[in-house]
Amino acid sequence: MRKRFLLISTIFVLSAFTLAACGKKSPSSPEASSETTEEATTEEPTTENNTEDTTEKETPVSTATEATKSSTEEVSTASKKDEQAKPKTATGTYNGFADTNSVEIELSNGNFETFLVNDDDVKTALSKKSEGSKITFTYGAVEGQANKEILSVK
Repeated sequence: MRKRFLLISTIFVLSAFTLAACGKKSPSSPEASSETTEEATTEEPTTENNTEDTTEKETPVSTATEATKSSTEEVSTASKKDEQAKPKTATGTYNGFADTNSVEIELSNGNFETFLVNDDDVKTALSKKSEGSKITFTYGAVEGQANKEILSVK
């Protein structure tokens, strides 16, 4: 009888803790973050620097740099038509593998781009190159991908 009582009371206590924990919103939950965001956005900063002779108006200052602006631009993914287009050839500076299937190359116009590498022969050829070396490569679009794929390296 005592074992049955302990089992039932243990189940009851665990159930109570579980139900209590489910009722609280965690700080990372979408509901909790939207409430704090709403509270933060409803408050407006006020300034009381008004004088009789000089009235200054606050204007927002843009702190975004060119790099930030260009990184926030939307990147479109390639379509089937783009994939069937003729491959292009480019020259650039090889900066190394970003991960196992992509490399970063600084193109001759100064832009940095990441290209996919799916072919094992191309991976081998690129791994033999040293970082900072000039390469000429052929690339094409891959349907559904924002980054283009390197097809061959010279």
